[in-house]
Amino acid sequence: MARAAAFPPSRSSPTLPLLPLLLLLLREIGAQDVQVRVPPEVRGYLGGTVQLPCHLLPPGPEVRVSQVTWLHVDAAGTSKSVAAFHPSYGPSFRGPKPGEERLSFVTAGQSTGTRQGTEIELRDATLALRGLTVEDEGNYTCEFATFPSGTSRGVTWLRAIAQPQNHAETQEVTLSLEPMPVARCVSEGGRPPARISWVSSLDGEGRQSQMSGPVPGTFTVTSRYTLVPLSRVDGVKVTCKVEHESFEEPILLPVTLSVRYPPEVSISGYDDNWYLGRSEATLSCDVRSKPEPTGYDWSTTAGVFPASAVAQGPQLIIHSVDKLVNTTFICTVTNAVGTGRAEQVVLVRDTPRASPRDVGPVVWGAVGGTLLVLLLLAGGSLAFILLRVRRRRKSPGGGGGGDSSGGGPYDPKTQVFGNGGPVFWTPTAPGPLKPEGKDEEDEEDEEEKAEEGLMLPPPKALEDDMESQLDGSLISRRAIYV
Repeated sequence: MARAAAFPPSRSSPTLPLLPLLLLLLREIGAQDVQVRVPPEVRGYLGGTVQLPCHLLPPGPEVRVSQVTWLHVDAAGTSKSVAAFHPSYGPSFRGPKPGEERLSFVTAGQSTGTRQGTEIELRDATLALRGLTVEDEGNYTCEFATFPSGTSRGVTWLRAIAQPQNHAETQEVTLSLEPMPVARCVSEGGRPPARISWVSSLDGEGRQSQMSGPVPGTFTVTSRYTLVPLSRVDGVKVTCKVEHESFEEPILLPVTLSVRYPPEVSISGYDDNWYLGRSEATLSCDVRSKPEPTGYDWSTTAGVFPASAVAQGPQLIIHSVDKLVNTTFICTVTNAVGTGRAEQVVLVRDTPRASPRDVGPVVWGAVGGTLLVLLLLAGGSLAFILLRVRRRRKSPGGGGGGDSSGGGPYDPKTQVFGNGGPVFWTPTAPGPLKPEGKDEEDEEDEEEKAEEGLMLPPPKALEDDMESQLDGSLISRRAIYV
């Protein structure tokens, strides 16, 4: 009864003693969960030294390292052990001959102190490889044998690379209508192969080839820039661009193209104003060629060379222009590639052609004179019309005056009988005097004189017989009006 009272029954009592045990077990498992840290990829230069890092994590004292092993898996898939380290026996390498090993542990084995110190050194199993070759490339596995966790491993990929040597050069060619290489760019001894491209404004393309390099496992890439080599291509710059993973930035190699072509000829100096008697007229033979011209020859299509013309290399000097100069001149140029020629037709005038500076004032003078005449005619016509309108308005029978009886354009003639027979007269109304004292009749006389200056005079006989009236009409002095 007392034992029962000391240990009362409970539903949770069987599980309580298991909880501390479970926590302790989880703690031990977490402490012994170790990992191997290695980089996924390591690059090394052919012929150089490369290090393969390998570290054991975590660095706790409760993990005991019994051995470190490096395994190499080549391209064929064959796995072999290349290095090992034991706390008691030290490092071990697989090499062709003792003392010629290319492998070594960077940290492990350098200290042979206490056991604790040796175990700390074994946590860094970085492996160094000297004289890297293509055969060294492949997967490397770093294995840690530990107690009580067992074996932990990490895999890294070793790549062997080689930095290429690059150069570019021009390939001089001769003018052609078929595509051919005009420049070459070479990237030698690279691993992996370099990538070559061309930067140019021309319509060309790079044609690439690849071969083995000077070192086993390396490559030499050659690219030839190809186009149709015309004369306009000569002197143009193109750029070879080389890219490789060993370069921080692409390598740019400029090249100046060189194309040999025959002379391209043109003639200058003729101004279409060669006239008889003109002196020191000159024609020039302008040439573009590669290489430079070696000879010039002047001739004519008629076969007759003017006596006044003198050839001086690329120039033809005519001391005095005559009728024989009225012909077609030919300039023929030769260089090492070929021959080129050009023709110039010369037309000889009898007199010099008027220059634009002389024609301009004449044209403007003619235009100005024509405008002046038109203005004078328009002014005279306007003055005549205004004068006629003014006279009609001032006449007694015009629209500007007259009596209230509504008479016609002029009043009827009044017959007066005198001693010698009937006499006809026309009554007139006195007009107002001008401020200067002149009456209307004096002003009309002046207007008639001005009008006579604008009109053709009547015949002499008619002028003696006619008499001017106030309304502007004329009546005969001999006629009898009723």
